Amino acid sequence: MKRSQWIALARYWIPKNIRYWVQRYVCFTPLKLRWSEEISPHSGILSSDNNSSGVPFRIGIIKNSMQAHGCYVAACLEMGVPFRVIDLAKSDWLDQVRESSCEAMLVWGDAYLSIWNSMIKDRIEILDREMGIMVFPTTREMWFYEDKRRLAYWLASNRIPHARTWVFYDLDECQQFVTSCDLPIMYKASFGAVASGVRVFYDRDKLRHFVRKIFQKGYLPNGFDRRDWQWGTVLLQEYVSVLKEWRLVRIGDSFFGHVKGAVDGFHSGSGVVEWDVPEEQHLNFLLEVTEKGGFRSMDVDVFETTDGRLLVNELQAVFGASHSVDQMRKDGIAGRFVQKAGNSGWSFEPGDFARNACANERIRYLIASRCEARLFGGPL
Repeated sequence: MKRSQWIALARYWIPKNIRYWVQRYVCFTPLKLRWSEEISPHSGILSSDNNSSGVPFRIGIIKNSMQAHGCYVAACLEMGVPFRVIDLAKSDWLDQVRESSCEAMLVWGDAYLSIWNSMIKDRIEILDREMGIMVFPTTREMWFYEDKRRLAYWLASNRIPHARTWVFYDLDECQQFVTSCDLPIMYKASFGAVASGVRVFYDRDKLRHFVRKIFQKGYLPNGFDRRDWQWGTVLLQEYVSVLKEWRLVRIGDSFFGHVKGAVDGFHSGSGVVEWDVPEEQHLNFLLEVTEKGGFRSMDVDVFETTDGRLLVNELQAVFGASHSVDQMRKDGIAGRFVQKAGNSGWSFEPGDFARNACANERIRYLIASRCEARLFGGPL
């Protein structure tokens, strides 16, 4: 039996709480990395020179530790786009970039370890700003990736509707806030996907104890690598009564949306999709947020509250797709929305626009942007 099959059996038979407890004492990261390679159909494909698309340049694909970059590999193979996989985690990463002769890079951030997430962000900044290599999603879009503190700063500074959020770096100030804040209240780890670092507090004494623990000892959310402790800062957010949570997505000029179902009270990472069709107010809100940031690859997760407000909950430049073809369905048909001529409303177009977790659509936008930059000699 292959290693991946043993791991699949363990994940099925061993209760999640027991797995989490063991991970606090045993580092499974090397095992998980090998498991990801085994189950990924594209982990061994590092390049292709097939250029049936006629693209006048080669694209670099930045490797993701858990093989999420395989979506880009699959899309390039389908579309006939030449590529090289670049491993930014290696000490020779600059040599890899130079030898690849790639004019543009596709990036998928790392949601597994915070240090790897930071490494990718640091190094794509060098590619973009110092070497003039086009990166997509852009460094600005990736700046938010799995970083809830940065998200809170950006939303507040741009006055974009969101649940009230407080970020503390001082224990005394945080404890003073905790003595009088409204309950329930949510704690969110700055780094971490699928609601792994989210807790809801109904009891003030438990909240006070938890806050002290983070500042004095640190906190390890369930499922995290045992070395990836959260410490020294606390992010608290008001508890909002939510009617629905929407996943609203913009890739280039394609707009999508569906409702994220909830499991155990959490929408993030539930894997449950409800095919409500976004209305004009949802699409207009998505347009407003993405235009404000200049975003062309962004998932905007939005709370629709019981009192009718739309509040941004998350911004993620890349994201998992529960259904690789269907980020949206209307009357059972997959497709996208586009703006009508003159920005006079929205029109639905049926089609396979979210293929390979939207990688195909990102590549189409990147190619068009790079070709335009080549023509006019300017940046993205």
